[in-house]
Amino acid sequence: MTDNRPSETSGTPTGVRPTDPAPKQKKLQARWLRSLRRSPIAIAGFAIIGFFLVIVAFAPFLAPYSPTRQTLRSLYVPPGLGVSLRGPEGQLGLWVSEVSRTSAGELQVGDTLYPVRFFVRGERWTWFGGLLSSEMKLFGVDGPARFYVLGTDEQGRDLLSRIIHGAWISLSIGLITIGIGIGVGVPVGALSGYFAGTTDLIVQRVIDTMLAFPGILLAIVLVATFGTGLRNVMIAVGIASIPVYARLVRASVMTVRDREYVEAARALGRRPVSTLARHVMPNVLAPIIVQSSLQMAVAILFAAGLGFLGLGARPPQPEWGLMLSRGRDFLAVAPHVATSPGLAIVLVVMGFNLVGDALRDALDPRAVR
Repeated sequence: MTDNRPSETSGTPTGVRPTDPAPKQKKLQARWLRSLRRSPIAIAGFAIIGFFLVIVAFAPFLAPYSPTRQTLRSLYVPPGLGVSLRGPEGQLGLWVSEVSRTSAGELQVGDTLYPVRFFVRGERWTWFGGLLSSEMKLFGVDGPARFYVLGTDEQGRDLLSRIIHGAWISLSIGLITIGIGIGVGVPVGALSGYFAGTTDLIVQRVIDTMLAFPGILLAIVLVATFGTGLRNVMIAVGIASIPVYARLVRASVMTVRDREYVEAARALGRRPVSTLARHVMPNVLAPIIVQSSLQMAVAILFAAGLGFLGLGARPPQPEWGLMLSRGRDFLAVAPHVATSPGLAIVLVVMGFNLVGDALRDALDPRAVR
């Protein structure tokens, strides 16, 4: 005859055991991935982000020229000037004429056409701290002419090359600021929401003080305090994102801390920090992931705004916000100088927003699959 009475030595009621969430988690992950694969928004967002990641990974190979090299005889060259789809003998292809400004400031297009070749040798470049080094470029002109796909700026620098190299700066700003926000805001919010009481009261009053300042204003104050420069911009934008993560994680932890499996872990005598790390935090990752994708776009916009105000990157760094700020002074004579970096900012921000929306829909437990 089986004895179904509770064990007297265990000190734990029968049936109170933290269940293994692995099978359920695998089913949820499969459902999330299936939802993302079927979402046009997710596909478009990941395609945009993937496009920029490829640009970052192969920037010196894709950029035809150095982002800081000046050609003072080619100021404000509009996109595509001097480009022809037929050669000197009428053959199809991509051909470029030499473009320069006269002493009177007028643009002059040469009569000689030079072919554009793919996989040509150009200026030697190094990447990833000298790990990669080569002279190979994706394309170049076989001759003295230059192929300005997006035109040049006020100092004759190739805008396409500057935007390609600027993608690394903008994405680095986003990743580092999110790292700061997660590294500080998530633990603070988790401890505040789990332990509650005096800890929660003190932490939330500090968070309330930070939230009293708009994010961009707080970043401006921090940059003005610490000084300008990319490093300080990353720190300032990262600090401005801490209260966002802290409040989000606190609310998520408070909805999970009283669940049955958390109570079971407490009944087994697990330490509070261990219970928080092993049973609470894995169940609040979904909103953190969604917020990080959206916060990436916010961080890039904040950094671009600080660069536009002259508080971010310093010339001649090819940071998109700084390029946009410099280009606004030449809208009347060369609108493409400001349009190109502006469109790059819009595109990358749209990509992260699309991914954020798709992740939010995929991770929503109330969504109908």
